[in-house]
Amino acid sequence: MSLILFLTGVPDVLIRTFFIVRIVDNVTLNLDQMLKAKEDSVKGLTKGIEFLFKQNKVDYIKGSGSFITPNKIKVSLLEGGETEIEAKNVVIATGSEVAPFPGGAIEIDEKQIVSSTGALELNQVPGKMVVIGGGIIGLEMGSVWSRLGAEVTVVEFLGNIGGAGIDDEIA
Repeated sequence: MSLILFLTGVPDVLIRTFFIVRIVDNVTLNLDQMLKAKEDSVKGLTKGIEFLFKQNKVDYIKGSGSFITPNKIKVSLLEGGETEIEAKNVVIATGSEVAPFPGGAIEIDEKQIVSSTGALELNQVPGKMVVIGGGIIGLEMGSVWSRLGAEVTVVEFLGNIGGAGIDDEIA
């Protein structure tokens, strides 16, 4: 059976389209295929950013850096060696880093106790999952695995969920 859905509420001048949705039985999860699609997306987005940097004459340096002055940075390059860079404007893109447990009481082994990165690489849907931290990333991880069938519990220390910038009245 097919169902045709029309997009409404948008002026015809802006969009004239429809989507056909086929209702099927016996939908199953192919986790390996889903994870491969995720990896392909990450690679594509990374390559796209690198292309845009190159096209717009933006220097992209991979490494670990520290400021020598407000406009001068010493960088230990990922490929080895060091360099110093001086610039009027600097963008610091650190990525995300998992906060360790106080005193190192619990080790993140990326098997049973995983970081947000490890949670995106699990090779099977867990029966139960506890997410420590109800910020944006924790809620995303919990949401994904819940929709795939895991029973998820989110634990948050603060008085609300969602992280910085989330409206307290709806958190």
